Amino acid sequence: MRPVFFGITVGASLLTNAAKRGLLPEGLDRLRPDDPRQAELDKAPRGALVEYAALNPRECCAELNTVAAVLERWSWMAVDLSFVLYASDTGQGRLAAEVIKEALCRVASGFWRGGRCGGRVRVVEGLGWEDKFGEALLRLATAIREDFSEARREGRMPYIVATGGFKPESTFAVVAAYAAGAVGVFYIHETFRRLVELPMVPLQLHGAVAKFARGEADEHRLARELGLDVQHLEAVGLLVEEGGARRLNPLLERLL
Repeated sequence: MRPVFFGITVGASLLTNAAKRGLLPEGLDRLRPDDPRQAELDKAPRGALVEYAALNPRECCAELNTVAAVLERWSWMAVDLSFVLYASDTGQGRLAAEVIKEALCRVASGFWRGGRCGGRVRVVEGLGWEDKFGEALLRLATAIREDFSEARREGRMPYIVATGGFKPESTFAVVAAYAAGAVGVFYIHETFRRLVELPMVPLQLHGAVAKFARGEADEHRLARELGLDVQHLEAVGLLVEEGGARRLNPLLERLL
C-alpha cells in the first residue's frame, strides 16, 4: 500500500457549524476579511473546537466530512497519510485550518489504528481578500504545485480534496493539482450528498508559455498561439510589465 498525500482546500463551514452549537460566538464565522474582529479568531480557544471536529467529522465541516468518506471507502489510505491544508489569509481561515489539522489524524486513526499521519497548514497570502483575489489564486496554484511535486518525489499518491472553500478557489486548486500530477480529486457533491472521485486528468501549461519564458518567442507570438491579444494577457495576469518590457508573471514562472 503506497503512502498518500491530501491537499485540502479550507472554507468556513467548521466555524459556521461550531457557532450553531455555541462553541463560537455568533457572527464570527461571517466576518469580512478587514473586520478587526478577525484578530479574535487568532486567539480563540481551540480545545473544544478540536474535540467537536474529531468526534463529529461527518457533520462538523466539509473538509473532514470528505476525508472521513474517503477513508470509510478506502481505509488503507490511513496507513501512511500526509496532508496540507490551504487556508485563507484571515483569522477565520487560520482558525478553521488549525482545528482541522489537529482533528484530522484523530479521525484517520479511527479507520486504521497505528497508522502514520501528519500535516500542516499553509496560509496563502491574500487569499480571501477581494483586492488580491487574482494574485492570491496564482499563489495558491504555486503552493499546490510545490506540495504535490514534493509528494510525488516522496513516492506518495497525491489527491486534492476540494469540497471546502469557495468554488473559484477549489476550482483553481483542482486545475493546479492536476497540472502538478494529482491522481484524483475527492469532493462531496452538493446535490448527491455523497463522495465523488474524479479520475486523473493530465494537464500542463501551454507550450507557448514555456517558449516565452525561455525567451524563444515574444509576447505577440505568445498571444497569437493562445488565440488572444497582448492586452488580454496583461488583463488576466499572464503577463506583467517590468522595466518597459513584458514578462511572464513570476508566480506563473514557478509553475513551469
